[in-house]
Amino acid sequence: MKSKLHNSMHTKASAFWCSLLLAILMGFFLTPAYSVGHVEPVLDHHRELPANLGDQTPGGFYLDAHSAMGVTASLIEQYLQHALTSLRLIAAAPTTRSGIWPEIRPAMVTLCQAIPGAALYIESDGNYYSVERGYTGLNLSDRDYFEDLFNGKEIHGSLIYSRSTGKQSVLMAVPVIEDGEVTGAVALSIFLDDFQQQISESLALPEGFLWYVIDENASTVLHPRSDYVFMNPAEQGSPSLRLAIEDILAAREGYTSYVFAGRNTHILFTSLGFNNWRLIFGKIGEPVEDIYMPQAYDILDRITITVRQQIQEMDRSLQNVVLSFGGSLPAEHVVRNAFRQLYRENPFVVKLALINRQGMMTHVEPSEYVGYEGTYMVDQESFFMIQKTNAPVLSSSYLSVDDFDAVNLTHPIIDSQGNFQGAVKLQIRPDVMIEELVTPYIAETIYDPWIMEPEGRIIFDKAQDGTGRMLFLDYRYEEQQTLLELGDKISDNKSGQGDFIFIDPQTQSRMVKMAIWDTFSLHSAEWRIILSYPPYD
Repeated sequence: MKSKLHNSMHTKASAFWCSLLLAILMGFFLTPAYSVGHVEPVLDHHRELPANLGDQTPGGFYLDAHSAMGVTASLIEQYLQHALTSLRLIAAAPTTRSGIWPEIRPAMVTLCQAIPGAALYIESDGNYYSVERGYTGLNLSDRDYFEDLFNGKEIHGSLIYSRSTGKQSVLMAVPVIEDGEVTGAVALSIFLDDFQQQISESLALPEGFLWYVIDENASTVLHPRSDYVFMNPAEQGSPSLRLAIEDILAAREGYTSYVFAGRNTHILFTSLGFNNWRLIFGKIGEPVEDIYMPQAYDILDRITITVRQQIQEMDRSLQNVVLSFGGSLPAEHVVRNAFRQLYRENPFVVKLALINRQGMMTHVEPSEYVGYEGTYMVDQESFFMIQKTNAPVLSSSYLSVDDFDAVNLTHPIIDSQGNFQGAVKLQIRPDVMIEELVTPYIAETIYDPWIMEPEGRIIFDKAQDGTGRMLFLDYRYEEQQTLLELGDKISDNKSGQGDFIFIDPQTQSRMVKMAIWDTFSLHSAEWRIILSYPPYD
């Protein structure tokens, strides 16, 4: 009877605290959304700063920088403050002080439903429970914040990779105190992706404007380009950015500018009273040439010319062979002699094949590939295109039956009446060819070349071990936002420049890189030839 009464009281208490917590959270999330057009008056202490960070845009958007920065600061502080208030409420509840997870869980469920994140109850030895997993079997006693938390201090924003979810998060935590002693703690590991998305959607800034938040150690907490989160801009940027970060951390507010990713950037900044983070709000300005860019363009030109000349030379050799056949499929000895000579003269040719009108390879050289005679082309798309157009084709990259990425140069055999009689295919292994061609230009330099088809298939990429991968489909790239953004830009433009976060495939360390690119074209096919490099020492 006593046990039933005890359980009933705990159930009612749990329901009460959940209801109260829900009311507080609903009060926050049902508050009318902020917008740049409807803001509270800006405090006087901003008046000495520039009034705006840009001119009227073509879309009619005029940015009052102070107002936008005030809105953003309010959104961030309210988001964190409501998380903290909710945690304090939960920590003070009798059900939480009991230390019994099933009694604590309902309030934690309510919390993480309202604010996307992992809600935790941490025991004094570091073991912890989460809403998603229950008892996790993991331990947090080695976390930097743990000692302070269990000495009775609240945690107002510790940057972590959540052990429960693996996501980039900011941790808010409140100790649970019973009879003057810390017996546990409740925490919310707020998912930064969801957090920044809410801010970005509320602001809806036009292109060319940016915002981000750094903590007291200059680590990036929030950034619309998620690859930058947890990076320290002072360690990745130009000398002017390093100086700007020093100024930002030394002052409560102000105005400055710096060069980053080939652009002047003009910013306002202010501190967040909640936890001494800095909010940076600015406009990306005019292009600035970094010290490495002239050499980069010179190397890119040389690589593009060299690749073009090599492939055009093979194309001419193949055309001469086809012309020598006189518009028909010649005798076997004629085919083999012509193929063997072309193979000897072109070191990057893997194999050659004579193809009849049905797409079957009747003669293949060199001799180690004669086993393919009597089989049909793997690259049927190119063959159908040749039949349809009677024009040469440089194929897209594909995985060959020999398990390497290949491209084909294929020329049609056309008789005197213009009828398609067959084709000659020359297979190339582009990664081997390109590595040999570009190495003299980039050996012992900071420059990394890579080549991509406009659809996103990577033909050559030694630095990121990307050869043969589809940039827009491969799982390795799905969370590399800046690289995907750059890839879109490269696909849509035959030349240009941009920046991205390079992730070392071995160490997983991250680095800001610039990328410039040009295009090689042949027979309606295009290769984007890209050169990337770190723009700063």
